[in-house]
Amino acid sequence: MKTVAINRSNSFKHRTIITLLITSLLSFLFFGNQAFAYDQPVSTTESSNSTYWSFNDVYAASSIGYMGAEWSSARHAWAFNYRYSGTGSSSGPDDMIRIAAMEIEGTSNTSNMAIWTSNDAKYIGSAPASGTNPDYSDIATAVVDLAITAINRKGASYLWTTAGLISAFRSHVDSSSSPQNSIWRQWNWSPDISNTGQFFWFIVDVEPNQTVQISNNYMLLGPGYELLEAGKGYRNLNAPGPETSSTSTFTTTSTSTLGSDTEYQFLEDSELGTSTITKVIDWNPGMMSQEDKEKYGIEEISRENFAKRAEELDISSRSVEEFNNSGEEVFYYAHNLIEYEVNPSEIEPNANSEKNVLIGEINKNLERSELITRAFSNLEYPNEEDLTIIEKHKGNLEFLKDLLKRAQSISESNTKAIDGLWKELRNEIPKENLTSH
Repeated sequence: MKTVAINRSNSFKHRTIITLLITSLLSFLFFGNQAFAYDQPVSTTESSNSTYWSFNDVYAASSIGYMGAEWSSARHAWAFNYRYSGTGSSSGPDDMIRIAAMEIEGTSNTSNMAIWTSNDAKYIGSAPASGTNPDYSDIATAVVDLAITAINRKGASYLWTTAGLISAFRSHVDSSSSPQNSIWRQWNWSPDISNTGQFFWFIVDVEPNQTVQISNNYMLLGPGYELLEAGKGYRNLNAPGPETSSTSTFTTTSTSTLGSDTEYQFLEDSELGTSTITKVIDWNPGMMSQEDKEKYGIEEISRENFAKRAEELDISSRSVEEFNNSGEEVFYYAHNLIEYEVNPSEIEPNANSEKNVLIGEINKNLERSELITRAFSNLEYPNEEDLTIIEKHKGNLEFLKDLLKRAQSISESNTKAIDGLWKELRNEIPKENLTSH
């Protein structure tokens, strides 16, 4: 009997804007008088998905929470803080989870951003796992609870409660890499398991007056179904900065530091091709107008109060060290910078032609085979089944790259050639992995 995988639904996404409690609102208005409930994200996005393979159901869900941003004078950048949690579950005669992975990538304006995380134990957690067991309750509860809610709503019978999963977390990761503007974290099990959960705290540095974009993806991998993504998400991060006196025909094209205390922003006239230089002396958020400070929720923390507020806000260890070693007297924390989810349809290639639909389908399957090859290749002791999966998707990658090259070169009006490439794709790739045609 032939076994088939049925992707019962595309990932659904639910964006939740967290309404702060009255005490948190008062904290926002009177920062010095009350603690801010930092475990409550400013906003979150939940994703979930499921698949079926050989009498087994597999579920994946995630929640990403934007927590607020810190200003770093040392790096002259806004540090956007995120907490990310993923949950996975399978039910049926077999345990179906061999690998779980999280990936964060810069997808737009990457030259003006950097993605950072720490080796500190509390910045990452996984279950089941062995390792140290820091207290995650004050930093992970909100996003973990949302990820568990999302997977149970999808139909899973998840093993842990929120408190149970946080208690089960261990600071452990099996494989990690951080190439430029991306982070990959992976957890492996042998034998396969039926329930898992992860937590990850990461930071995105964004230069002033820049908007960047990141993607986030939580995934499960195992035999048969091979890959289940909770749902890839995209987010825009808008970092405020100094105002310039230039007219609307001037746009910032680059920034460089000349000397230790002066930064020059190079501006180009888009019509005349000429340039001018605007001098900005030691800009920091304290130089914002009162209107902008209120708009972005800028909290000015004195050195005398910094230790207390750093603990209350769970300010990153990096920023704590930087500020303590600096000569600065005020630390700036932003509770309300502009950060929001982007609908994938807004950034995917225009699918207004049969050729573009085909190219989009090829690219989706290229990405799928790349993720599967990467994850299974990271296994320390791959078995024969793992090696078969790797070789299969290496072959898929060669086929898909060739198909993509041919698809890009044909005319949009050549419907016969386009139909021929669709036929090749359908013959090579299982139909359950195709989302179009």
